[in-house]
Amino acid sequence: MRMVVITWILALALIACVACDLAGPDTVPVDPGTIVAQVSDRSGAPLRDVWVYVHDIPNSLGSTFTVGVPTDARGTARIDAIPAGRHRVEVKPPAGYAAPGAASFDVDVVKSQVVTIMLPLEKISA
Repeated sequence: MRMVVITWILALALIACVACDLAGPDTVPVDPGTIVAQVSDRSGAPLRDVWVYVHDIPNSLGSTFTVGVPTDARGTARIDAIPAGRHRVEVKPPAGYAAPGAASFDVDVVKSQVVTIMLPLEKISA
């Protein structure tokens, strides 16, 4: 029994070390900025629980990843610690709505700046 407990402790310690290595200083974004998306309907009423994604975020492994957050009751989605540079932003309109034009577009993130995007969605008539 004691050997099983020791094995589990060692396994958890190894997992913690690997997790610390993956989330270590190499994953701190270079020159981070913030993207704030303001999602509303055409009348300007905020839309809650609309998912906004930021794509093409580089990681320490040499590939990229995506971060997504839903809008709050004010229709705001705030995504911090995005590395400076060009990133693709995508909005997933909820049922009954569509994004006029493109639901995906490029945004230039600037070091220590907040980039605000206005995203009015159109109600689809049934």
